[in-house]
Amino acid sequence: MSRERGREDGDGGDRRSKTFRGRPESASRYEKLQSNEIFKRVCVQEEAEKTARPRLGLNLVASDGRGHLFVWDSREKLLHYVDVQHSDSLNADADTPSLFASKRFKSFKSSPEIDFNVRCIKFNRAGRSLAIAGDTGLVVVDLVPHLSAPSDSTGGVTVCRPSKVGGGKLFSKKSWNALRILQVEWHPYSDTHLGVLSTDGVLRLFDLSLDVEEAEQEYHLQAELPSRPGSHPLARAVSFAFGGEHLWDRFTVFILFNNGSIYVLCPIVPFGSMFNGAAIDELVKDAMHFTLPSSTRDSTVVRNASLALAWLESVFTGLAAWSESTGKEPPFSSFMLKAHAHVPLDASVLLQGPLSITGSVAKQAENIAYTVVGSDSILAVSGKLSCVHLYGVDDEMQPMWNVANPPRLTVDDDGHILSVGMLAQVAQQDQPSTSTALISVSNQDGDNGTDEDTSTPWTGQPAPLVGLADVELTLQESVLSSAPISLFVDPVVPERLYCHHAAGMDAIILQWLPFSDDSLNKRFTGDPLPSLVPLLDTCPSTCVAPSPLLGVTAMLDPLGETWLVAITSRGDCAVVEVKPQRLQASPLYLEGAKPNDDEGADAGVFQTMSRELLLGPKDIPIPQIASSGTPLTVDSIEGRAFLHDQCKLLHEKYIQYAHRVHVELTSFGTRLHQNVEDQHKRLQLVQDQVKQAQRGTGALGGRIEKALEKTWQLEQRIKACSNLPGLRHKPLTEAELEFKSELDAMRFQNHEIFRSVLDVLSDRCERVLVESQEYAKGFSASPSRMFSPGTRKVTPYRGKPSSPVVSSSQMCHLKAAVEQLVGRVATTISNLDLVDDSMRQRERLLDR
Repeated sequence: MSRERGREDGDGGDRRSKTFRGRPESASRYEKLQSNEIFKRVCVQEEAEKTARPRLGLNLVASDGRGHLFVWDSREKLLHYVDVQHSDSLNADADTPSLFASKRFKSFKSSPEIDFNVRCIKFNRAGRSLAIAGDTGLVVVDLVPHLSAPSDSTGGVTVCRPSKVGGGKLFSKKSWNALRILQVEWHPYSDTHLGVLSTDGVLRLFDLSLDVEEAEQEYHLQAELPSRPGSHPLARAVSFAFGGEHLWDRFTVFILFNNGSIYVLCPIVPFGSMFNGAAIDELVKDAMHFTLPSSTRDSTVVRNASLALAWLESVFTGLAAWSESTGKEPPFSSFMLKAHAHVPLDASVLLQGPLSITGSVAKQAENIAYTVVGSDSILAVSGKLSCVHLYGVDDEMQPMWNVANPPRLTVDDDGHILSVGMLAQVAQQDQPSTSTALISVSNQDGDNGTDEDTSTPWTGQPAPLVGLADVELTLQESVLSSAPISLFVDPVVPERLYCHHAAGMDAIILQWLPFSDDSLNKRFTGDPLPSLVPLLDTCPSTCVAPSPLLGVTAMLDPLGETWLVAITSRGDCAVVEVKPQRLQASPLYLEGAKPNDDEGADAGVFQTMSRELLLGPKDIPIPQIASSGTPLTVDSIEGRAFLHDQCKLLHEKYIQYAHRVHVELTSFGTRLHQNVEDQHKRLQLVQDQVKQAQRGTGALGGRIEKALEKTWQLEQRIKACSNLPGLRHKPLTEAELEFKSELDAMRFQNHEIFRSVLDVLSDRCERVLVESQEYAKGFSASPSRMFSPGTRKVTPYRGKPSSPVVSSSQMCHLKAAVEQLVGRVATTISNLDLVDDSMRQRERLLDR
């Protein structure tokens, strides 16, 4: 199967939508983003800093993609936000393009109050829900309904109600044995699914639209055990990353363990998420090709491909439904498929790995990031050392199941899956140790060690990783001990990664990709290596390592350029403009001063000499020989005196100046030579940049043409989608409408009839009982008054007409009938309630 190039039409709407649109506003109500006082309110609680190194990364700033910048105030436990605009949108007088923020800000306060130390805030892809996470707690807030709430003055507070993820059972600060959160990530293909990795080695996927307290999917990660006692400590999961828009990577989760090994879970899909139909159809066709029996094809390949095909057809039922209803293939260019809840009843997802790594391994690994560039899937791993390891996936990811471990399912009365729990284990038959899976480059001999079965898809072997480069950040030990290295990907240029640490922020740009179009027939020789560009420096060489950055976020302007907003521990804000075609030449300094060497290099060559020498020799007038008068001769006394005075003046004006220049040049010769070399290096660097810009001109033109073509395709897709029926809310069928009308009739008509009949019978029964009792009393009072033949009937009661006598047996039958009718009415009411509950549950499940 050929690898895909670029982003699918239906899978990448989140990146293009995450831009803030410029609105014509008054520039007087805005100021530069760096000068806004909201950043002075960002801080970390002192008790959190005094404890051991936190497990969760620190990031207290986030952007919703709509021009709103949010920061968390740990001291007041408030969430502040400002409106951010581009200078072009405000028509502001700015020398260079910059970001402006509103002078007045709003604040949100949670009710009940958050009872844990917040370490990270993250928005989902739609920018509606904000996840607020700490080591011991996690809440989610829907901020869109509250953004329009009025705020009278600066510091106005709006109360919002958060939803506590996991309830009080999973993450709690009060319990000594409560779980701790290692990482929180929103799923890239769902606005309501949140992935959480905890210290118990369980990866949980919560569907916040249905149940906040119970996880929709749980995967208990169980890696391999040590080969022998005391060989190395048991590996534990420390980080994870969701896959992207490339084949089976959409349903893949990459899990990083602390010893540097990488494992894979595939397939994992959020129930109710939407995917592009063309991508799913490509996977179905590939799996269907390998399910065909062949004499040269292994039975394992056929079995694995058949399981994958069955899973795709069960999860994405829209493919078969469209083909059955229309009898032709669906228009996948404008067709979205919803992932239905489905899990094999006799198999669990296999924990594939550890993936064999060609290259160096990250010792004491901490963070992992995933990006897809064209046809390449890239993984970046950072650890406690000042090095970032870059790996490329050498083969396609494939789904694998473990038949030995059936999953644990929770279903409703209609058989719909509500939650799934699986034990993700490594395959027992080929469970290699980490030392054998992490292969070094020096131990391999080209392609001789590659098995033929390994290159064949659907064999059950996990895809290997190719080490692209090891980027050394050259950070001091004090900087590394202050905070871990965090990684994130540029939202516009996927081959550009950013890493921020206690000393600042750097950019890593990939220069070579294994499966790109221009390198398919070229073997990797180690050149060109990824380039490292410093963007922000908060710790110059003369300063002590500061506290870690309190947060970094990326914002997109209407022109598609990225702006990085970082907050330091002192409350300073740094705004770095990152253009798609190039980065800034020099880093931005916030704390301390530039080193003297940089100042000297920028000053130039002539600043090494004194200012008096640069002004030239002294302005001493030298008298000339008079044209009139007695001529002077050399032998005369007057001539010798005149020559002596002339030589003295010339020596004072020129000879002494030349001597001073000679001494100055001799003493500063080394510095002059160094400055000349620096100037040559800078000239060479500028020439290289000019050549690189010239080479990138053609690629930029191609990208512009592709962007225009993509824009035209999107316009056509919008026109096609405007004629499609709603995907989420489907119209009811005739049978469903008839059944609903019957339920309404039973609810509003029969129910009232039963109640009225019950009331009438109850009144009649009471009246008959009272009359029978009164008749019995009157009969017992005058027993001699018996009716005889021929006698006239006498009314037994005063002033009342005679009533027929009702026997006790008839009364018992009447009472039993009334009780039976009451029981039937109660049963009917309960049945109606059950039908209503089942209808509401079915409608909620159909929306998934």
